[in-house]
Amino acid sequence: MTKKISLLLVVLLVILSLASCAQNKPEPTATPEPTTPVATEKPTDEQPTETEWEPATFSIWTWPGSIESWGAKDLNDVAAFQELEKRTNTRIEWVMQSDSATFDLIMASGDIPDAVYYAWNPVRQGQYAADGLIIDIMPYIQSSAPNLLGLIESDPMVKKQLVRDDGSVYLVPWITADLSLLAGEGFAIRQDWLDKFNLPVPKNPEELYQALKTFREQDANGNGEKDELVTGYPSQFNKSAFAFGTTDGFHIAEDGKTAVYGPMTENYREWLRWMNKLYSENLIDPDYFSWDYDIYMKKNMENRVALYVDNPGVLNTIVKDGAANELDIKWTPMKYMEYKGKSVNFSNAYKRYVQPYGLAVSKDCEDPARLLKWMDYFFTEEGNILMNWGVEGVSYEVVNGEKKFLDSVMNDPELVPSTALSKFAHPTFIGIQDPKANDALADAFTLACREAWSDTDISGAWEPFVAFTPEENAINSQYSTDLGTIKDSWRDGFITGEKDIETEWDAYLKELEAYHVQDLIQINQAALDRYLAKK
Repeated sequence: MTKKISLLLVVLLVILSLASCAQNKPEPTATPEPTTPVATEKPTDEQPTETEWEPATFSIWTWPGSIESWGAKDLNDVAAFQELEKRTNTRIEWVMQSDSATFDLIMASGDIPDAVYYAWNPVRQGQYAADGLIIDIMPYIQSSAPNLLGLIESDPMVKKQLVRDDGSVYLVPWITADLSLLAGEGFAIRQDWLDKFNLPVPKNPEELYQALKTFREQDANGNGEKDELVTGYPSQFNKSAFAFGTTDGFHIAEDGKTAVYGPMTENYREWLRWMNKLYSENLIDPDYFSWDYDIYMKKNMENRVALYVDNPGVLNTIVKDGAANELDIKWTPMKYMEYKGKSVNFSNAYKRYVQPYGLAVSKDCEDPARLLKWMDYFFTEEGNILMNWGVEGVSYEVVNGEKKFLDSVMNDPELVPSTALSKFAHPTFIGIQDPKANDALADAFTLACREAWSDTDISGAWEPFVAFTPEENAINSQYSTDLGTIKDSWRDGFITGEKDIETEWDAYLKELEAYHVQDLIQINQAALDRYLAKK
């Protein structure tokens, strides 16, 4: 995929009938356009018109998120939801839980709110649907949510990721149709140290190795010691495996259809050799495996960290905290490194055109059609603006035809802009997230990170909405955790040199086989085949 992935085709501003939405297109090619709200049926004396809403009240479970930082009780304290209630005559009673672990308790209680906002990945959808706790909402989308239906029928990617193999739908989603919205974390290297030694930003593993070696051997931090290194969470820096054409789990082969378990491949073995070289030369922090944020930050504040993998917020915090300690840290984003001459990324999060986060309707909802009508408003032009920008004159203004956030968002005395926006809007709830609004909140460094990290090929990443059958899910549940544990143990041993990559590789493969890796490859291939066959 290119920097900006192909987007949704423009849905007609007025949907005259469901048939008019059913445009079969080979690829989405334009920015998603929310549609004008329409009546689901021809109004009569007994039915409200498209601009009238019968009063209704629903309950929704979710977590507070950013609104906790400014003391909100629930989302009814947010300006957009206050305005939404006025426009739709719909009152929401929020069941807010700070600890998302209470999700399991809510679902097991037998007393479930009308809708539940959660990470509804395909496995979780299938599990709770099979238990009868959430309902198939496709009939209600067809009868009461013409704008969402228009997106499903006009764009193949939305349909493929949202609609299950049997035609059912269990999620009203948050849609991220622009790759910059997904490029939330990546590699950053010390620009000041690159400048000191006249080095370019590394593009591949060898260039990165040479840069890290130069920093250490030539004392980039000037403290008289060879102590410059890479640190951070292993799950982050292990993304360097992408540059060897593999990843730490399942990915898709270059043929676009074959499931590959990366840790069994020679590509993975080559990555492990590279990692062992860095570790044995003290270029990787010996505390790398600690999974301790405080330790990683301590190394940053000692001015020792050459490269870090995280989001712009963390990287900016390191700069800010460094300045307080009289350090002048300058990061520059690195693109995901190249494999066969092009930047590649095997993270399936980058393929989430439809996010798994969204609303599922519970078995206890007495009027799903009316609830879907309310949810559908988020997919109209008016609803989209409200959720992404807030209320005009309160959180944004329009200047020469362009929306611009006001000081209430951009210059809050206590909150960064992205958090301050949570007083007025909620772009990551349901509906289509607007990349322009997202970029309008960002500083120059964050924009540079998004540009660099989104300029990558994600074709080899695993498909995030591949779904198992109940039988396959039982196999996955039985074997995947144990396989991951044994694989991780061998991987870390190969990196540190406690295990010999040359003499013990066959024993490693044999142990993966004993932990049923072939069974897992088989079910993942079958699930991928079904996903790729979906129209």
